[in-house]
Order: sequence, then structure tokens, then C-alpha cells
Amino acid sequence: MLLVEDHDLLRQGLASILTRDPTFKVVGEAGTARQAAAMVETLRPHIAIVDISLPDGDGIATTTEIIRRQPGTRVLILTMHVHQFFARKAFDAGASGYALKSQPPEEILEALRTVARGEAYTSSGVSQPATVVAGAAPGPISAIEELSPREREVFDLAVRGHSNLTIGKALCISVKTVETHRAHINNKLGVHSTGELIRLAAHEGLVVQ
Repeated sequence: MLLVEDHDLLRQGLASILTRDPTFKVVGEAGTARQAAAMVETLRPHIAIVDISLPDGDGIATTTEIIRRQPGTRVLILTMHVHQFFARKAFDAGASGYALKSQPPEEILEALRTVARGEAYTSSGVSQPATVVAGAAPGPISAIEELSPREREVFDLAVRGHSNLTIGKALCISVKTVETHRAHINNKLGVHSTGELIRLAAHEGLVVQ
């Protein structure tokens, strides 16, 4: 099993959880998308646990690259993002499962067992049912759902009133990068201000807190 998580403490904690089940063995750990792509070819893990937010990319694109390089590897996304947007993107990229970091250790182990059996897994904490997330009968896709995972992270923080500075700190990216993402978001959604972003989010039925 390959662990792809940029926070050392979280990665070590996850490795500790995995030692509770003799079925699993950690063969490698990566802190970046680039490391993960290189390691999957040499290690050929049966399962890769991938976080969505990585310092040099996002876990959705990393999932696609992992499967391209090693089609036999099954990917379990393990993240803090509960919105179905991210889960849908993960499954579209080829992930086999979507679990949340807030879940108890036993549930994460069960998610891994499910994925290892060749079955799909979606946490009950995701904001839409698993059958919808997996795209069995998807509804109309809004413009917001066409944003990249990183753009969606910036969007979610922006509509909650966070400044570019606080968004950058929260996502560990520069203010200039935030500004670039926001310009792309505005262009894709056809808006010109934070106020218009908030109104669009409300119109789409998204919760803004």
C-alpha cells in the first residue's frame, strides 16, 4: 500500500492505523504528487491512499496519473472534503473509494477492505448518497462543478468571505496563486466580484457559512 499525504503527522498516524490489520502492509510513503507518480511504478501497490490537497497538485489528477501508470492499483481518496463535488470528481478520475479523515479508524480500515475486494466505497458523511456520487444517474452539471478541485477549494473559501491572504494560508499557496485561481473561477462562472460569487452559490443551493 502506498500512502500519499503531505502532512507527516497525519501520514504517520495513518500508517499506525494500518498496522492494526495484518492484511495491509505499507510499502511506500509520498508527500507530493510527483513522488507518488514515480513510486507507483516501482512499488506497484495494490492500493494507494491519496489526499486531495497536495503541495504540487491535487489528488484527483494524481489519481488519474497513478492509474495511468499502474492500472492495477486501486485508489482510495482520504480527505476532509465532504461535498459530493469532490467525490464525483474522484470517481470520474478512476478512484475506487472516497473516505473522510473524520471517520473512526475502523471505518477507514473497512473502506480499505472494501476497495481491496474490488468494490466501490463512499463514506456516509459525503453530502450525497454513494449511488449519486458514483455517477450512476447524474443530474445536470452546473458551472461550479466544472471547476477544478483546487479552484473549488478557493471558491468555497471565497464565498465564505475569506480574503486572498487567508485563503492562501489555508491552502498553503501564495496570494498570487490565489489571485490566479480566482481569475480563472470568475472567467469560468461569468462573474466579476465576490458578491456575485456568493449569489451564485446561494442560487446553486450551496451552504455558505
